[in-house]
Order: sequence, then structure tokens, then C-alpha cells
Amino acid sequence: MAPPASGAHSPIRGPAWRRRSARIIAAVTVASAAIGTAFSIRNQPSLAAAADGAMTGAFCGFALTSLEILLQGQAAGRLRRLPVVAVLLLRTALYGAVFLAASAAAPVVLAPLGLSDNAGQRTVSLVFAIVVGLAINFVFVLRALLGGRTLLALLTGRYHRPQREDRIVFLLDLRDSTRLAERLGDLAFHGFLNRVFYDISEPLLAAGGEIYRYVGDEIIVTWQARRGGHAARCVACLFAVVDTLARRRDAYLRDYHVEPQFRGALHAGPLIVGEMGDVKREIVMLGDTMNTAARIEEACRASGHDFIASAAVIAAVGTLPPGIVAKSLGPLPLRGKETSIELFALSRP
Repeated sequence: MAPPASGAHSPIRGPAWRRRSARIIAAVTVASAAIGTAFSIRNQPSLAAAADGAMTGAFCGFALTSLEILLQGQAAGRLRRLPVVAVLLLRTALYGAVFLAASAAAPVVLAPLGLSDNAGQRTVSLVFAIVVGLAINFVFVLRALLGGRTLLALLTGRYHRPQREDRIVFLLDLRDSTRLAERLGDLAFHGFLNRVFYDISEPLLAAGGEIYRYVGDEIIVTWQARRGGHAARCVACLFAVVDTLARRRDAYLRDYHVEPQFRGALHAGPLIVGEMGDVKREIVMLGDTMNTAARIEEACRASGHDFIASAAVIAAVGTLPPGIVAKSLGPLPLRGKETSIELFALSRP
């Protein structure tokens, strides 16, 4: 199973992602300009104040949104490796540079337009931009700690009352983890496993996956179950993980003298999703779908196939992504299940 050429692009870097990013930047820039204008006029109703507020807001909105997209892109892997305090300080420094640039740009742009250089109003606009920017910075740090969808769900109370949702569940398990832990030692194995999870987060997030939980040497990822292209990205994600680790094989061999390899299981069905806990609240997913996915992962070990999907996933996908084939393994009994489930081995020819 050869990896693709090194020039292959992650799906998150395609034309659709670039168009979506451009729309986000444009929308935030316009919204920031409108907010800056409204805030400035409220403090000093004049054309100069409106222009100053609009320019400061637009500049900060454009620059900060572009910065965040960059930090979530190629720089995301390096950024996630830093301690939380270091990330917060780095973001604060970058935001500060944007605010200072906005303040310096205002008189340069406004003077040729014949608008008065209102230093006092620029100070008000800048203070407002700093407060909003730091609030955004704090939200992004929380997002990195909890996960974007989890943070939003907790803040909005979406799952305060448990809900039934159809989801695709992806269990990815490190092969020979016990042997690796004994060989490397606990401390080195932690560093190895942490690096692996950092590396595979990129293709998982690129495919729209929601990292639900780390369980020892296993990672659980879910998607909202939708037919067609969305579900197909889940299947393609399996091999994007393989390709990512293949590209970094030499680094693992150099540092740990071992190459990480995974087996994975995909299943689709209903889950109960809801908040749980008091002091440490989290979003929990429960149901037979999660249990069945774990049993399918056991079938990977027993059958010798690296990746296995249930018939429910194949039906949701419809047409498999190019270069991926599904071989029926027939209805197989799974531990703890009363009825057999048709399974498919996923591979690349």
C-alpha cells in the first residue's frame, strides 16, 4: 500500500477550503468595520470618527482572521505542540502587532482623504479593538483545550438535554502498543504516543472529524452521519492518516527506532449525546453504535485487516473515494452481539 506522492494535498487545502476561507475573511472584515464604525460614532458622531472606526475595525478583522486561519493551517501542528501559556503569549504578541499596525495605518490612510487626524478617537477605537481581540484570543485558547465543537456545545447548552444523533464513529488503535511501551519505557512511550496523536490530528481535522476522546493508545473520532461526500471523507481519512505517518516515518525511526502503525474501525448509527459531570463537565456519547465500533476494531485484529467498515458506513458513503476499494467479509459475529454484522475491509490496490 504505497503512499501518494509527497506533493499530494490534504483535502483541507483544496479550492473549496480556500473559497471558504476567503468568504470568512471577507465576512469578518465587513462585520468588524461595521462594529468599529458604530462604536466610534456613538462616542463621537462625525465623518472622521466613522472613517477611523471603520478602518481600524476592517484592518483588525482582516488581519486577525487571516492570522487565525494561518494558525489553524500549516502552523497548527507546531502550535499545538507548545504549552498553553506559550500559545497564549504568542497570540497576545501577534495580536498586539496587529493593533499597533492598525493604529499606525489610520493617519496614513485618512490624511490623503482630507479627514482630520483624530488621535483621541483612534485611541478609543484601538482600546475597543484590543478588548475584542483579547476576548477572541481567550476563546481560541479555550477552543484548543476543549475542541471547537465541544466548546460551542458547552457554551450554548446544546447538549444540556441529551439528544439522539446519527454519527459515524472511527476508532483508531495503535498496533503492538504493549510491546512498544515495554521497549521504549513509559516516559519515551508517552512522548512517542503524544507525537503520533499530534501528527494524525491534521488529517483527522482536515476531514471534518471531531476528536471525541483519547483512550490510552486509541483515539475516537466522530462525524455527523450524512450521506455522500461528507461520509466519503471519513473513509478517505483512514488513508490520509497512513500517508501522514508514512511521510514522517524517517523522523520516527530516527527518534524512536520504530514506525507507528494503526488499525481502524468505522461504524455508523445512533448515539445519545449529552453533558455529563459537575466539577469536570464534558460531552459524552453513549450507545450501541460506540460499542459495536469497538467490536469491529477487535475484528481487525482477528482478521488481519488494518481497516474495516460496517455495511452502515458503506451505505452512507455511496460511492467510495477514488483509489479505495471495499472487500466484503460477509456477515461476521462480533463479541457480545446477538446478530452478525456485514463488514468490509477497506484498502488501496
